Amino acid sequence: MSRPARLIVHLHSCVLLLVGLLLVGTTARAGDDMPSVDYAAINKALIEDHVIVRYGALADAAEIFATTVKGYCAGGAGSEEKLADARAAYQGLTDAWAGVAHIRFGPVELLMRGARFYFWPQGRGRIAAALTDLMASADRQIITRERFRFASVAAQGLPAAAFLLYPDAAEQPRMDRCLLLPVIADNLEEIAAGLLSDWRDGANGFARVAMTPGPDNDYFDSHAEVTLSFLKALHTGLQSIADIELKPVLRDPQLAFLPPAGRELRTMRITLAALAEIYLGTEDGRGISDLVEQRGVDPALDPLMRKAFRMTRETADTIALPLPRAVRDKTEREKVEKLLTQITALRQIVERRLARAVDLQIGFNALDGD
Repeated sequence: MSRPARLIVHLHSCVLLLVGLLLVGTTARAGDDMPSVDYAAINKALIEDHVIVRYGALADAAEIFATTVKGYCAGGAGSEEKLADARAAYQGLTDAWAGVAHIRFGPVELLMRGARFYFWPQGRGRIAAALTDLMASADRQIITRERFRFASVAAQGLPAAAFLLYPDAAEQPRMDRCLLLPVIADNLEEIAAGLLSDWRDGANGFARVAMTPGPDNDYFDSHAEVTLSFLKALHTGLQSIADIELKPVLRDPQLAFLPPAGRELRTMRITLAALAEIYLGTEDGRGISDLVEQRGVDPALDPLMRKAFRMTRETADTIALPLPRAVRDKTEREKVEKLLTQITALRQIVERRLARAVDLQIGFNALDGD
């Protein structure tokens, strides 16, 4: 296909998304005469079929990673087969995190668990410095499961594990790799198990807290407020892909960091699928799309949202090169730019139409800046 033809296809696909934004003014205003919606039922489905299922997968993957890393280090770190097993377990854990990292409310906010599990460094320098300082420190007692939680967040999580499992030309000595990898893996296992337990278990589990809002609830006053947390997760998740994962790499390919090659796009695809699930619902559950149907104030919105998610995910699937190489390649860069445009448009539809259609207001989030 010629360049002009590609550009026409690009613009056509983007216009299909952006046209939804031009129709904002046609949506009926919220009011007392608007149909009521069952926020509680949607929350219950999303908590049980989306959040807890995904945190369960994270806890399982973290346990596998910890076990595999210990087997690699205990069995002699020279084994290429065991190293391949550890790398495969890392990939599985990173997949699981990509599927739940958009849930930014609840237990993940406590004890900096989100940042400790995945610290986004915009380059490897801060991770390398944190690991080097830790290994050089006279206080080796911090390299224990009990005290490692107090180490730099840059040294604690998945990116630090990736730095050790996929070293660059300045390869880390194997003894250093196995000095830190097991404690990093234990730390990740502890965080993941804690997140699952804090959501699922006991009378004070966050699932119960979220499903019983009211005046005596320290977190949520109403079921609508819980639904708003999921809507914000969808909105901020899309913004994070655009502003943190795509825009910096389009400016400077060296800012990409998710080894091995191809990991960045794999993570985005998994995250997009997870975000789509909040709207569409799981196979056995319900999603925010049910609320759009219940209120019925914007009949064109649901088909638009479904088409937007489908087109965006299809674009992500067409990018054939790892992200740092794709942005340097003329043809592939056009696809990356198209993906950014589609994600940005989808986020704006969520903010300007979806929120209004379900009678909620997104407001600001942590990524908006000053």
